[in-house]
Amino acid sequence: MNEDKSTKGFWIIFAMILILLPLFMFSREAKRKRDKKAKEEIVRQKENASELIPIDKDEGMNIVEEKDDDNESLYTSASKFRMHMKSLSDYDDELAISIERQSWDDIGKYAMLLKNTSPLLFTGKGKTELPKEFVMLDALFHFQSLAVAEASQSREMVKMNIEYEKLQKTCDDCHERFKEKG
Repeated sequence: MNEDKSTKGFWIIFAMILILLPLFMFSREAKRKRDKKAKEEIVRQKENASELIPIDKDEGMNIVEEKDDDNESLYTSASKFRMHMKSLSDYDDELAISIERQSWDDIGKYAMLLKNTSPLLFTGKGKTELPKEFVMLDALFHFQSLAVAEASQSREMVKMNIEYEKLQKTCDDCHERFKEKG
């Protein structure tokens, strides 16, 4: 009888492994597909942003490709730039809280506040004086902020989370490339 219980337990565990292993493998493949789709979406959005704000050297715009660390800065006043970026951070914090609470009206409000602010303007410089990548990330930031505002109107939490993650990725990409270390 004791051996019968251990054999029964073995077969139950074996059956669970047979059931759970394919489910685990399927979930990994589904995640891989979602990640691939998200990357393709980001590429498509960057292409859309470049269509919205065409920056072509052939059209006579003199774009600075790299920051010159000697005397050229990304912004004219570091303190003003930090102050403005702090307000963006505050809006983003409020947006995150609103999403967590599913407060749809507040989500739309804070997304539009983000959309209507511009890191590019905070630099105190014109588009032609800034690195092309910074200008593109600024345009993508506006596009993603608007996408979050539109997602709030649909009141679909999954869509909202996807668009918010893309907005966060835009911010992270810009900070990784342009935020001063130290």
